[in-house]
Amino acid sequence: MNIILKREREVNLNIFIALLITVAIIALVARLYVLNDKKIQFFAKGLDSNFKFAEISTLWKLSKKAKLENPISLYVSLNEFNNCILKYIEDEKAKGTDKSYQTQQFLTKLYDYRTRIALDTDGKRGLESTKSLNVGQRLRIILPGKGVFSAKLLSNGRELVVTRPVQEDKKNHRFHMPECEMWIGHSVSIYFWRKGDAGYAFDTTVFEAGIFQGHDCLFMRHSDKLDRIQKRQSIRCECNVYAQMYMIKNAVVDYNSVNTEEGYRCLLEDISEDGALIRIGGMGKANVQIKLQFTLNDTFIMMYGVIRAVEYNKEIEQSRLHFECTHIDPAMKNAVLSYVYAVIPQDQKEKSEAIRESENDSKEEAQIPQQSAEEIVRSAEKNVEDASKTVQHAQEAESQKNQEEQSQEHQEEEKTEADGGSTYFGMGGVGAFNPNDVIRPEGSVSDYLARK
Repeated sequence: MNIILKREREVNLNIFIALLITVAIIALVARLYVLNDKKIQFFAKGLDSNFKFAEISTLWKLSKKAKLENPISLYVSLNEFNNCILKYIEDEKAKGTDKSYQTQQFLTKLYDYRTRIALDTDGKRGLESTKSLNVGQRLRIILPGKGVFSAKLLSNGRELVVTRPVQEDKKNHRFHMPECEMWIGHSVSIYFWRKGDAGYAFDTTVFEAGIFQGHDCLFMRHSDKLDRIQKRQSIRCECNVYAQMYMIKNAVVDYNSVNTEEGYRCLLEDISEDGALIRIGGMGKANVQIKLQFTLNDTFIMMYGVIRAVEYNKEIEQSRLHFECTHIDPAMKNAVLSYVYAVIPQDQKEKSEAIRESENDSKEEAQIPQQSAEEIVRSAEKNVEDASKTVQHAQEAESQKNQEEQSQEHQEEEKTEADGGSTYFGMGGVGAFNPNDVIRPEGSVSDYLARK
């Protein structure tokens, strides 16, 4: 009997020890998960996105080097993903391995995923008119030739009313605010980020300038043509690159062969990794296989493919060829993508800056509670009330000054009363000032704001 009890105690003790070990392991795993929660989520997202473990590890290091507060945002933010691609290229160039097969394969995968991010964002349905914009929406405004300005939406009624645009000089950390009248009649491009949705852009015209709710403002026309960023199966950018075009006549194509003889000179007007828009002299022909040779940022490029469509302009005797690329070397493809995403032209740089700043606006707005319409009106009413008090104080000071002058100069007092006002001496000489001439809004403050 004692032996049985002893064995039972031993079994219970073993079970208790096993439970303790299990609980300790669970606690350790939970602690490790808490400590490495972001890293676990990052690697899980990377595996879901078809990256290899070693590649995810590289992306994780790049996210740390870029000092991303939330590393997993790299998988959904174009700007942050672009920055990581640039840092990876810089690191590989520093090591002298930027042309290696492994590096080019990884870059190809990075660019493919980058394009997927852009197109996934574009696939969502969003705003269709500026009439749906909320008051307080932050805007980035491009004035062609002048750069990117920031502003806020003050009112959304028959027209868009925005605050006086401000431009920051990032080198000198100074702000530039052109006079509102300077904007009148100009066509502008506006970019913004809608909270919980995506980035948008539209073109409009500034038709008036004035004052609204005590602020200098611009009045703009509505638009029903809002574009999300990029709506193609590949990301293109405008360019002005001369190339040599060759007709492919052989059934079997040697993709490594470089043509040394002169080809048909043409101009690339836009480009992507899977095609280009080509301008040539004369009438073009569709469904013709061609090869393009040109240089981008000191990198030699060869693209093979087919002319899918032709637009012929009889007046100028020129054609625009819609070229689909069916083969390009991976390293050359990455060079094209690097050119496209770097967005070389100035107007494209402004667009990129506007998009980046609007994304930053969305991050800041997520941390700052938005003012309600009632709070905005109350704030405006308080501003008008404060302004009225200021005018009243100025009137009282002027009245007191007049009384002092009246006691000193009786003759000046008689003259002032005859003129129906009082005399003051300013920097510009003598003039007449009558407190009753101060213009005051009739009715309530809300009525005054509505009229303005």
